[in-house]
Amino acid sequence: MKVLEICEAYGGGVKRQVDYLNEFADTKDVEMITLVSSKRGAEIPKKYLTDDRLSAFPKHMFKYLSVLKCLHKLIIDKNIQLVHAHSTIAGITMVLYKMHYHDCPPIVFTPHAYFSEVDRGHVKNTILKIAEKFMSRHFAKVIHVSDGEQDYALANKLVTQGQSVVINNGVPFHEYEKVQHPATSFVNVARCSFQKNPQLFIKIAAKITKAMPNSNFTWVGDGPMLNECRAEVVRLGLSAKVHFIGYRNNPYKYLESSDVFFSTSRYEGQPFSVLEAISEKMPLLITDVIGHKELVDHNGILLTDEIINDSAKLTTAFTTVINDKTEFSDASYQLYEKKYNVMNMVDAIEAIYLSGVSGVAV
Repeated sequence: MKVLEICEAYGGGVKRQVDYLNEFADTKDVEMITLVSSKRGAEIPKKYLTDDRLSAFPKHMFKYLSVLKCLHKLIIDKNIQLVHAHSTIAGITMVLYKMHYHDCPPIVFTPHAYFSEVDRGHVKNTILKIAEKFMSRHFAKVIHVSDGEQDYALANKLVTQGQSVVINNGVPFHEYEKVQHPATSFVNVARCSFQKNPQLFIKIAAKITKAMPNSNFTWVGDGPMLNECRAEVVRLGLSAKVHFIGYRNNPYKYLESSDVFFSTSRYEGQPFSVLEAISEKMPLLITDVIGHKELVDHNGILLTDEIINDSAKLTTAFTTVINDKTEFSDASYQLYEKKYNVMNMVDAIEAIYLSGVSGVAV
């Protein structure tokens, strides 16, 4: 079967899933052609196809819409039998393609988190949910990467029960060796963007470094808010304690030299960076949002609004994770082995491809 993987948001967790599918899929059964945009700044494998017009949405619509003709030629020339659209813009692209050309291969969609998950105000949220529900009518299957993401979609009637399937994200086993370091180190690996909420990361870091003077915080990842966050760290006089180091091609290096994984995301599908952290036996301190909830199972603490807004409770949460680090570390690795191995993810997605998904009524 020939499958087109299409992805505008080629960075972060979306990039990892696309890359793992290409790396670990059984090539006897599935041949993948991958089309991405380079605008997210990630290094792109030579075998991938690139078209930056995918990233022209929504500011340059004529340029963006011109990609449909080239996409049609690609689907015809390569005899594509199924399309897997990753994240929202790729999903929109395939909806527009199907509306224009009608004769379209079955489309599988992975949202990697819904835009409407975060509160943007009643009017915006309503419009987003209407748009997401309309999009889903054009997809044969919608792959949700966590139970929480599926529960949200079903509760808000964004998808039907028959369309939806949960396939947890997964990461490969990685040989690691913890690097000794004198300070207590907290790390996040994520794009520096609104979704990941780096402002909250800085706010909490300012409180904890006062309560725990021998602590430091590192954010690994590029993004549109990187320079703004670096300036805020300088303004607050935290340069010695809080570091925004930008993109690095080997995040494991920073996981291995840190004690606790600390994420402040506003919403998630199921973040690969957290899965990488638990594969490295790291305790978690992560916000209480969809996509995070099921990743804490006796291996850390979910940071609720109540904890975040109470300095004493916040400090207690951080000190608890440090004091019980050994137990939390063991629980993290047990959770990884049980649910989040990369081959579980790849095999399940391949099974969707090969299941005759074209027969699904939408």
